[in-house]
Amino acid sequence: MLHTTRRIVVALLSVAAVVLLLASIKFPYWKVTLNAPQYPQGLHVSIFLNKVEGDTFEVDILNHYIGMRKLEEAAKFERNIAIYGIAFVSLFALLFVFSGRKTMSLFALPALIFPIAFIADLFYWLYNFGHNLDPHAPIKFTPFTPKLVGEGIIGQFSTVGTFGIGFYLVIASFILVLTALILRFTVCNACPYRERCSLVCPHLFLWPPREHQRQNQ
Repeated sequence: MLHTTRRIVVALLSVAAVVLLLASIKFPYWKVTLNAPQYPQGLHVSIFLNKVEGDTFEVDILNHYIGMRKLEEAAKFERNIAIYGIAFVSLFALLFVFSGRKTMSLFALPALIFPIAFIADLFYWLYNFGHNLDPHAPIKFTPFTPKLVGEGIIGQFSTVGTFGIGFYLVIASFILVLTALILRFTVCNACPYRERCSLVCPHLFLWPPREHQRQNQ
């Protein structure tokens, strides 16, 4: 009975993780606010997985003066494949439920790597934009890396970077998948048919063989 309950919990955790992943598309993953005397309300930019919104026009004008490229030029490839990437991660998170003992970690891996990959890619573009300034820009500026999280200073501007709701949904999905993976290990390691597992669980995980059910009653 215990293992049967854990099988159901694993499935529910995986489905919940997929729902959070899909929902994250609708929310910003990262936000930055630029504050300066001439902008008392600040300038706000929100980075979604597949688009950039906010005061992008004003920020691009300011970036032009120090030789930084337009915001839309950052992560074009990543934004174009973002929806497909989420679909891929979500599909693997669902297939994880039915994967075999030897492959379950592989199916859980995309959901576990995704938030780390996003942070790494975001940091890369912040570094790239701040260190590849146009030498012919009106204002000469020392190369810099905008703060990923927290407050930073760029000339007369202060910037505040924060993660958005979308990213926190992905973190929640990460926790759910990790929890499901740990539970699966406890169930599969106790299964007398574990050596028969390959790519797919021979009993589709949710429906253990009757012999195993009787052993756990």
